[in-house]
Amino acid sequence: RGLILEQIIDSGKSVSHEKISEEVNSAIEDPSKIKLKVPVDDVEACYFPIIQSGGDYSLKVSATSKPSKMKFDVIIASIGARYQSYCASMTRTYFVDPPKKVTSTYETLIDVQNACLDVMKPGNPLSGVRKAAVEHLKSIKKEDLIPCLPKNLGFAMGLDYRDSDLILNDKNSTLFRANMVFNLTVGFENVPLTEADRAEVSSKAEVKNLDKFSCAIGDTYRVLAIDIESGGSNLPELYTKATKQGGDVVYTINEKGDDSDEDDSEESADGESDSDDSAAKEKGTTKIDGKRASSRLKAVKDSNVDAVESAIERAKIQAELLKKKNETRLREIARKNQKGGDEEEEEEAQELKSYGKGEDMPSTVLPNQVKVDMATECVILPISGNPVPFHISTIKNVVMPDPDRATYLRINFHSAGMALGKDVPANVAKLIEKHSPFATFIKELTFRSLDKNNLTSSYRQISELRKRVRQREQKEAEESNLVEQEKLVRMKEGKVPRLSDLTMRPALGKGRKTVGQLEAHENGLRFRSNKGDTLDIIYKNIKNCLFQPCENELMVVVHFNLKNPIMIGSKKHENVQFYTEVVEASEQVDGNRRSMYDPDEMDQEQRERQLRKRLNEAFQGFCKKVEIVSGKYGNKKEFDIPYRDLAFQGTPNKEMCTIQPTLNCLVNLTETPFFVVDLEKVDHVHFERITFSSKAFDVIIILKDFTKQPMRIDMIANADKDGLQSWLTDMEIPYTEAPMSLNWKQIMAEVVQDDRFYEDTEHDEVTPKPAGWSFLAEEDDAEGDAGDDDDDESEFSEDDGEESEEVSDASDDSGFDEEESEESDLDGDEDLEEEGMDWDEMEKEAAISDKKRARDQAEMERAEKQGGKKKRR
Repeated sequence: RGLILEQIIDSGKSVSHEKISEEVNSAIEDPSKIKLKVPVDDVEACYFPIIQSGGDYSLKVSATSKPSKMKFDVIIASIGARYQSYCASMTRTYFVDPPKKVTSTYETLIDVQNACLDVMKPGNPLSGVRKAAVEHLKSIKKEDLIPCLPKNLGFAMGLDYRDSDLILNDKNSTLFRANMVFNLTVGFENVPLTEADRAEVSSKAEVKNLDKFSCAIGDTYRVLAIDIESGGSNLPELYTKATKQGGDVVYTINEKGDDSDEDDSEESADGESDSDDSAAKEKGTTKIDGKRASSRLKAVKDSNVDAVESAIERAKIQAELLKKKNETRLREIARKNQKGGDEEEEEEAQELKSYGKGEDMPSTVLPNQVKVDMATECVILPISGNPVPFHISTIKNVVMPDPDRATYLRINFHSAGMALGKDVPANVAKLIEKHSPFATFIKELTFRSLDKNNLTSSYRQISELRKRVRQREQKEAEESNLVEQEKLVRMKEGKVPRLSDLTMRPALGKGRKTVGQLEAHENGLRFRSNKGDTLDIIYKNIKNCLFQPCENELMVVVHFNLKNPIMIGSKKHENVQFYTEVVEASEQVDGNRRSMYDPDEMDQEQRERQLRKRLNEAFQGFCKKVEIVSGKYGNKKEFDIPYRDLAFQGTPNKEMCTIQPTLNCLVNLTETPFFVVDLEKVDHVHFERITFSSKAFDVIIILKDFTKQPMRIDMIANADKDGLQSWLTDMEIPYTEAPMSLNWKQIMAEVVQDDRFYEDTEHDEVTPKPAGWSFLAEEDDAEGDAGDDDDDESEFSEDDGEESEEVSDASDDSGFDEEESEESDLDGDEDLEEEGMDWDEMEKEAAISDKKRARDQAEMERAEKQGGKKKRR
């Protein structure tokens, strides 16, 4: 039932209470619709499901669903089912955009239910249940809710749905006995909701129309016998295990800050103006300052004004966020420095030692031959007839030039005085740094031989040995910072939540595709491939759980972002994904064109829609089961769904893809490699190439770990800038923008070395400087002011006016008047005219050249005709 309500709330559909009840009732009558393998003959409904909303509530057993449309405010749902003639019932309340009073009342209701359960023990009277509820409300000073408490809080049930002799009210003196089954339904009916209580919610929320509300929680319990070992503290056993915690039944679809509806304008007292306004609206026009204007233009103008106002508001908030971020980072760095004594010291360089003494070298070494000892990872080279060992890690590369009459082998070594590449082993780099001040290094050795066999085999062995050693060092480096995971504890009680026919990315084991099933256990998840390979993901190591339904994508996805990387194959991975394709990513297209009304085509589309719906429900149901199982064993995990409304196109890697924000991340889960940015790791966001002429901009995401290079998203359309900046502001992440691209490798190198980066003074604590990333905004202001300086120079100040007067006086004294200056200007024009022709002269010359060309062409044609006549004669 909760899944059906969620789908209606997410889609925003208008559905009647009776329609929802019919849908729930059909699921009870046919359990296969909700994937329960139960015989249909064994199941039936105890009563027609009850759905209530919109302020019209009744907590009586005889309540019914109204034919009116369901409102997205406070929704009470109750169902009862009979399995093999035995009855069970359950009631839940769901809240959409609730104010604080509603949620606090619901939390009180949960506490009241727990208080009632404490007295449901053998030997206690049934009347003690309602008395316990009243006493609890008095103890927490909520006496105003006592009149809202129903007179009956439940009844005994079994083969009969309701036993009228065993009702939980104030007057029933019957005692509880072991193995009795009761339906305990606690609720508050018609709780007043004032206008002040509703003021905190969005004007779009339908709960704004409620002046009273009700809420209820109902479950089926079995009274347990008193256990002497536990001190008689056994609570009744719960049969209806559906979530009822506040975070699972509260939905927010309209935020307070999303109110975009403006207050209606005051009605005009003049009847004529009202009639004019109505006529203007019919014609698609509106009045602005007494003049008619297009309503479309007015909408554009209003939207521009709103965009400017929102940008100004964001700028104010961002200035506060930037200051707050600097203070927060300073405190984090201070705490980190206090714990700095526990940091491990850098490892010292280990000296390379292949042989303890000369006798340890292989006996097969010849004085003038190259020998490769694979066991000790050493190359023995002849120098002046003496065999000298060199460890393989000291060799940079080995080259075998094209032979002439002889064969050559050149071996290059890592040495001081030259740039060390990325491939140099860390220990060798430390040794070179240690010995470079006083040691002499061999840069390269070249060997020549008329017999190519020895040098050729040595070249192959050295290359193979270097490859083995490099692979081993890379594997050690990969596994050096791995955190050991605890072992998976398999679930032994109840049915294991399982999702089958999943494809895992990255692939597990050999092959390009890994298909299997995913199971949820006590402390983690286990993926078992069809080939028998397994992968365990522990709940404690999961940072973010993401669920992406297949709405516009080709697949439905469950994605896990990990705190510490795990080894999958031979590489470390921080992201693991499981998905099922709705349609094949590549399909064979027939050459024949098909009509849109082709019944086969329509059937295929219908099957695809049904498959999408079925997969979304299966994955969503699995996610909810994982949340329940993880919370049951103390590792509560919640799945985030990307906000499709805030999605934008960008290039985080090499190709354009759709990037979507979630509650805690910024993700692209469809394309590989995955793009997942954890907002907790983000320190600052910078927008580059923000100009009026460009159609796209870039986003630089700076992480709190300055040793890592910033992440970037390129080629984002300008239309997405305001939405992205508003989302960052809501997430309290500071950002800056600038028209130019920056060299971030150089910037991060300087930031890492600056231990006063987040402070506003230099090391002398006097000289001011920009704190944190505020210098990025100052660079933008400086570039903007550079253009304004040119305009400022054209304006006159008082001093400029005095200087101009002095200049004018000097010009008067020089003896030149205005007429002379005009003559001098004319003289200058005459000089220009003498240098080149004007348009008229150029046209005359062109006409003369055209006539001359035409005359010459006519003479040539006449000469050709005369020549032809002479030949005929």
